[in-house]
Amino acid sequence: MTLDMLIMENFGAYRGKHTIKLTPPSRKRPIVLFGGMNGAGKTTILDALQLVLYGKRARCSNRGSLGYNEFLRQSINRHADPGGGAGIELWFHHVIDGQEQSYRVVRRWQANGNGMKETVDVEVDGQHDPTVAEAWAEYAEEFVPARLAQLFFFDGEKIEMLADLSNAADVLRTGIHSLLGLDLVDRLHDDLDVVTSRKQKLLTVDDTTGVALRGAEAEVLDLRSRREELIQSVAGLQGQLEQCAYQLERVTEKLQKEGGELFAQKDLLENNRKAVLAEIESVDNALREVASGSAPLLLVQDLLFAVREQARNEARGTQAALLDTILRERDALVLKTIAGLGTSTTVQEAVANVLAVDRLERTAMRDVRRYLQLPDEAASILQDLTNVSLPAARQKIATLLALRKDLSHTLTSIERKLSTVPDEDAIAPFEREREELTAKLAALSERLERLKEEKQRVEHELGRKEGTLRRLQEEAARQALEQEDLARIMEHARRSQRTLAAFRERIVERHLARIEESVMESFRHLLRKQALVRSLHIDPRTYTLELRDGEGNVLLPERLSAGERQLLAVSLVWGLAKASRRPLPAVIDTPLGRLDSSHRRHLVERYFPKASHQVLLLSTDEEIRGEYFESLRPAIGHSYLLQYDEAARTSTVQTGYFTKENGHGA
Repeated sequence: MTLDMLIMENFGAYRGKHTIKLTPPSRKRPIVLFGGMNGAGKTTILDALQLVLYGKRARCSNRGSLGYNEFLRQSINRHADPGGGAGIELWFHHVIDGQEQSYRVVRRWQANGNGMKETVDVEVDGQHDPTVAEAWAEYAEEFVPARLAQLFFFDGEKIEMLADLSNAADVLRTGIHSLLGLDLVDRLHDDLDVVTSRKQKLLTVDDTTGVALRGAEAEVLDLRSRREELIQSVAGLQGQLEQCAYQLERVTEKLQKEGGELFAQKDLLENNRKAVLAEIESVDNALREVASGSAPLLLVQDLLFAVREQARNEARGTQAALLDTILRERDALVLKTIAGLGTSTTVQEAVANVLAVDRLERTAMRDVRRYLQLPDEAASILQDLTNVSLPAARQKIATLLALRKDLSHTLTSIERKLSTVPDEDAIAPFEREREELTAKLAALSERLERLKEEKQRVEHELGRKEGTLRRLQEEAARQALEQEDLARIMEHARRSQRTLAAFRERIVERHLARIEESVMESFRHLLRKQALVRSLHIDPRTYTLELRDGEGNVLLPERLSAGERQLLAVSLVWGLAKASRRPLPAVIDTPLGRLDSSHRRHLVERYFPKASHQVLLLSTDEEIRGEYFESLRPAIGHSYLLQYDEAARTSTVQTGYFTKENGHGA
């Protein structure tokens, strides 16, 4: 997936319409760099990308606990007309089954009497696609799953939070979705503890050790029993939670299939249908009115043209016959006058010939057959009919028929939608069931979280008590070395326990190996001290990280500098993103945070150009500047400067970056 263009209109700090080209010019220049002071609108761009894709499921920076409609209302630029609303438009292209498709997604919203009206329009390869638009939430999941969005759209604050490695476990935990069937291994491990405890009782121990040992065994057994109860309770509640979530998903699907959204539009569709029917009736009346006039004569239009032509010829013939009489009288007078002047016979004959030829040319139509003999009024009516009335009637009929065809198509579309609108009684049970299941799901989630917290406390206490028990058992074993057989059994039991623990870890590691490899590969690529960390391990139970140095020793988090911990946090996000195996763009807000200069250089040189095939960086003037900007320049495809214009009351997007001319050195 590659982002091509982002258009924001009256959104957040951006008043009016602002267009940003995002398509990388080449694979070697994937970075789109945005520079801006705090408050200039950097985070607004990150929010815009998520909002246009996910709508109400978007994790926007300033939403907090706001309801979606109130968030949309507050996101309209405060200097713009609230009635005009706001909009975000995203152009991108994506390869599906080897074929590239281009998409244009337009999300607009504006205030109305009932709150906020939101619309989503989608074009696929330049053609409006209502099917994709209506189901855009599902299509967006195919392009950028919301659960993975935090791996590709994030800010420097998230990196700073993950730099505390205790928080990283939650991020890693969300990446593992399958359960491993290791109950049998755990049970065998506990049974070996029981065997060890029983054999231990046969050893000769002094009173002090014996009393302490029995007390520790009782405490461990109680804690194990409580842990088992909690495990079963958590498993049972987890099953109820999954069943409830499944039922809620099914009910939601049923509600959609039953046409819950269409039901809300029923009155509007009915009113539109009545309006279209009224327009069709109006067009039909107009057609009847045209048909009551001269329109039927269009059926004999060719015959009317022939009559008109014959009438014209007859009129010319009548004029020619009259002219022939006049010219004969003129010619006789001319010849008589010439003869009286005593001209020669030759001259008289020549003049007579000229006059005869002229008369024949001027009166050629005198012999036309005249059988219509239309009066002048009838000829005038025929002329007006063929030249004006009939062409006008034909044009009006064509216009009315085209309009009626469009109205018929509109009516068919409305009636098709109305046919799928369910009755209120049909969807009411689903709506009530969905509300009940939603409340039940929230209650179950709260109970499950409390049980998990208690289970974690019990496991922690059990681990401490088991450590005490093992120390007491070892002390008792040393006091009973003469009982070699019993000691040998206990030793084998402990070895078996270690083997089982290793087996369990191996099974889990098989699932975590790819993530560990991806995160470690990313960390090595970013780390300035290549020899500092040799390996990285994710605990399969707690999902905490364990780092080892070049000598194989555990590297405590406090031995890492703040910058190195932030690089590790970046590696977690980058590694999980690569492990997802989805070619998605990366959008990073305030990317350098509090990193020192050396670690900043590693991000600039090793992470940003390779984070994805397309990388959007949103930087302040204190982050990517000077040598960092120069190092990054070869990978920059586009750069923009975000500035707030006090006079226009809007942030602006200008081509370029921080320069001395605009008050900042790049």
